[in-house]
Amino acid sequence: MQILLLTNFFIFFNAQNKSTLSINSKSLSVLAEEYKEIYTTAKEIMTNLLAENKTAETNHVDFSVSDISLNKTEPAIDSKNIKFKNTPHLNWVSDMSYNFSPGFGDDDNIFYRARVSSGLDWLALGEGSLKNQKMQNALNEKMRNMDVLEKQKYKKELNHKENLDQVRAAFDAKKIKLLSDYEKLLKIQNDFTAKQNKIGLKNDAEAAQSKYRLDKISIERKSLESLSKTSDNQNFNNEIINSEMPDLMPVENINFSALVKDKQVALKMEKEILDMKRKRDKQPDLRFKLRYNYYSALSRDRNFASVGATINLPVSRSKNDLESENEMKLKENSIQDLQLLYRNRLSEIYRDYYLAKSEIEVLESEVQYLEAELKVNSTNEKSNTFSPAAYLATAEKLLNNQIQICDKKSDLYEKYLDYRMLSGTDDTAENLQKLTNNDNAGNETYIWSSFFTNYSNAYIINLMNHWHINRVFLSIGKVTDLVKVSDFMALAAQNNIQVYRLIGENSYAKTDDGFNDLQIALQDAKNMGFAGVHLDIEPHTFDDYKTNVDLYAQRLINLFTSSKTWCTQNNMDLGVSVPMQLPAEVATALYNNSIMTYIMAYDVLTLDKKLNKTAVIRNILGPDLYVWVFRINDFQVFSDLLDAEAYVQAAGVTKIGYYDISQMNNFKP
Repeated sequence: MQILLLTNFFIFFNAQNKSTLSINSKSLSVLAEEYKEIYTTAKEIMTNLLAENKTAETNHVDFSVSDISLNKTEPAIDSKNIKFKNTPHLNWVSDMSYNFSPGFGDDDNIFYRARVSSGLDWLALGEGSLKNQKMQNALNEKMRNMDVLEKQKYKKELNHKENLDQVRAAFDAKKIKLLSDYEKLLKIQNDFTAKQNKIGLKNDAEAAQSKYRLDKISIERKSLESLSKTSDNQNFNNEIINSEMPDLMPVENINFSALVKDKQVALKMEKEILDMKRKRDKQPDLRFKLRYNYYSALSRDRNFASVGATINLPVSRSKNDLESENEMKLKENSIQDLQLLYRNRLSEIYRDYYLAKSEIEVLESEVQYLEAELKVNSTNEKSNTFSPAAYLATAEKLLNNQIQICDKKSDLYEKYLDYRMLSGTDDTAENLQKLTNNDNAGNETYIWSSFFTNYSNAYIINLMNHWHINRVFLSIGKVTDLVKVSDFMALAAQNNIQVYRLIGENSYAKTDDGFNDLQIALQDAKNMGFAGVHLDIEPHTFDDYKTNVDLYAQRLINLFTSSKTWCTQNNMDLGVSVPMQLPAEVATALYNNSIMTYIMAYDVLTLDKKLNKTAVIRNILGPDLYVWVFRINDFQVFSDLLDAEAYVQAAGVTKIGYYDISQMNNFKP
């Protein structure tokens, strides 16, 4: 039996001539035992490898967006609380001159030997003025928003790079493990071949080939180890290696207009900044001067006070303005072309991704075949005549198969991450939307029946979400579509928006018993399921209001206090709208009953005058019991509204609302 084993072993190694028969039988026996040890090592490697492959697969890999800080020392700027100093910009100006020759006309005292003029300059308009400072503050805020948008884009790229690094680290670690196993197998085989070559069973070329195969794998492993980055997240490594290959969103389902949203927002900001700079540069320069003057002449000296003004009005447009406008138009056109480029690029990645995925599936199906072949090749392993040659050949095929799968999976996940980033399906589009939409401070608004009737519930809800509205006062009108109202309240509840019944009827203040009629409307609001009631009763619009202020003030107090009692008993909220000229006694009643008060702060007055006009009632109510309501139509552009919000917040206003949603429509970008 021993002779038969040696003969089989000798035949397996392809002896080239009869002289090899003279090889020491003891040497052949030792080589045969070593060959079996190689088989044992190979089987151990294959057993561990196949066991790892049978690890349960996870359904999906969570490539969460990391909160990468770009500059930890960067100070947080709260633009809403920037205070504008409402003080006149004064300069003390002194001017001195001396003429070496007085010229002609000395007797007429036209010319002078020396002149000294000193006094105040008030910068009313132009560079350095208060208005200019406010415009510059608004411009600085807009530029900070541009910086934030750019940093958000950069953070998105950093997150993408971080995810790529994690994927590469995971598959590099897997491949290094496979190469190490392969190297271990080739090393013992190479040692065995060297011994065969020494006794004449292998020639020098075969020995050199064996050494080359070992060196090749060894060099590849060492190179990969030197290049690979060590990942601290071992759980992620295991998750990505054992996960199922994810699917991509079809190209036709991608909203390509959303992909260029950040560029559209950036372009809009650039246009606004350009307009603000143009407005700032076109601002007239107006200075009022108060001087004390001293003139020294040959005939007699003079000194006197004077007042005056200088104005400088720009009339021409600079070449830079025209170039900037042309550049904006080119960028706007390029954004449209960019959508087509995105589509083409994503289509290419989508095709390559699924081709690579099919190749991986073919390789994975080959694993089952190779595993079965290994079992067949090890069937007679305990037999003295067993030759492990077939098993070793299959083991090498399986190792090469796993290395190919590892490489292709790594490439597949890189394509997956590229697709997610380019298609906006990496959860950063929502963050970008929040970034570009988190600007205005108001949270409450009014909806009158005409707007409610003419627009769909979905459109109104989307508009309120765009403005961050969390409470709305709805007027349902005299002819009510109850189904539409019910659907609207249900949809609002899904979006965390409270809906109050808006009752805007001035006739309740016509008589002393107006609450009897008002109570009917309150009961209707309760029956319809409104969360609260908002009263917009305006006796100041009556012709006799100025001559009967005290009478109407008392009627308002009665209406408000009775409504508060009724709402408390019926578990409903109450709010009221009041004019800026509200009598102090009405404000006191509102405070005593803890009624949220909405100050309708709109007319032709400046913000400073409005703040001064409402100072008394705001002090009575306190900052937590009133809302400052802006009228949208008082502003030319959205940035003007933001500036006004920052201004009143700096003055102590903590709550802001808007009048009304019809004016908000198509106003905010």
